[in-house]
Amino acid sequence: MHYDSVQRNVKERMTAGMERLHENLSNAFRSGRPAQGYIIVGPVYGEGTELAQWIGTQLIGQLSTVAEHAHPDMPWFEPEKKSRIIDVEMMRERILPMAQQSALSGGWKIPVIVSADRMKAEAANAFLKTLEEPPPRTLFLLLADSLTEMLPTIVSRCQVIQVGGVRKLDEPWRSQVLEMLSGIREKSVFLDTARAELLTAVLDEMMARAEKVVREERKDRPVEDDEDTLKALVGAKAKGWRNDLLLTIEQWMQDLVRMKVAPDAKETTLNFPEFQKVLMARAGHYSLARLLENLTMLEQLTVHLERNISPAQVLPYWMDRFYF
Repeated sequence: MHYDSVQRNVKERMTAGMERLHENLSNAFRSGRPAQGYIIVGPVYGEGTELAQWIGTQLIGQLSTVAEHAHPDMPWFEPEKKSRIIDVEMMRERILPMAQQSALSGGWKIPVIVSADRMKAEAANAFLKTLEEPPPRTLFLLLADSLTEMLPTIVSRCQVIQVGGVRKLDEPWRSQVLEMLSGIREKSVFLDTARAELLTAVLDEMMARAEKVVREERKDRPVEDDEDTLKALVGAKAKGWRNDLLLTIEQWMQDLVRMKVAPDAKETTLNFPEFQKVLMARAGHYSLARLLENLTMLEQLTVHLERNISPAQVLPYWMDRFYF
């Protein structure tokens, strides 16, 4: 296959996620059955805002007024006061009354809440009632840097979309995962099982740390949280770290593809330039098709973990199938 053709194929594969996202959203909008709300997780004033504006143009049109945040049917709300929070007063007096109004154009109403992870608990609970039974043809867009501080019941009622931004797995997990990946030199059922056990231990540690952090953060609250709320908060924080772990593996797989296509590529094009020689050596063992297959299989692993199947059950299966 000609190099230029291969490079185009890889670029298409790397951007397929966003293309599928646009296609899936467009299909939902055309059918008139979008989600109750979308939480767009990523750089709020970067890719998050860009996707919100794209959604606005799909449902409302009028690109210029949507881009300028000047369309009356797509109001934008940002945290206020020095503390940069969204409090219950702002929610009840500004956001919800605006959301309850019919669209002036007769079409969709799209309230956008910027930095929705800055909602105070009372504001989040007040918003939840409207989110559960939104007015007709009303779509809420919530922009957030992270899900960890958001009310779990709000997250559960929205479709979460992850965009842009380069998140990094916290230490010491990041070093542990990269050491494991860079140390892979051969396929072995025994070694794949050991690697799966390492990742399972990391995920278990994430859950334990999440519980410790959440309970510490919320121990001085005037109203004590019930156990169900605490469990949901712990799960959300641990899930955020798990997603960062999966992103680290995905970025490693992307680097393998880059080294296969362009072994002379500059270090600046790699997620992990410090491992360039290791990546080059590993990429030489597999075909481009097999390395690209990694990304598809990783998506399937993510789906399995989202179904709350025990990592100890699914990780050995997938580690045996990845091409590192």
